[in-house]
Amino acid sequence: MEWLDVLNRMKKDSGMTTEEISKLSGIPKGTLNKLFAGQTKDPQLNTMRAVVHSLGFTLDDLAPENENSPAPANAETGELNEQEQTLIHNYRALNDEGQEKLFDYSEDLVSSGRYTKNNKPEISQEA
Repeated sequence: MEWLDVLNRMKKDSGMTTEEISKLSGIPKGTLNKLFAGQTKDPQLNTMRAVVHSLGFTLDDLAPENENSPAPANAETGELNEQEQTLIHNYRALNDEGQEKLFDYSEDLVSSGRYTKNNKPEISQEA
């Protein structure tokens, strides 16, 4: 499977339209249409990075040899697992108010200490 096949599979798996990807990635819809159709033979790295990140993936996930590899969370490499990718995808799909609410909610969960891995409240950085 070539990178274009992997990219189109990522798009299909995301359930997103080209217009939604354009809004999240900042890449014009026309450019995306050419990219997904295979008309762009040598796309820019920044374009590919923006597209795959908006789909909840990394550039490493685009490599054909990784097509059957799971994407576990790996703190050393910064790779995101599927659940983390979905969280980021959902965050990016929200409007500004929704993003702020999600961020605040996550801060509340961590600061309470009840849901943290070490089960100790985090100290707020606010003065």
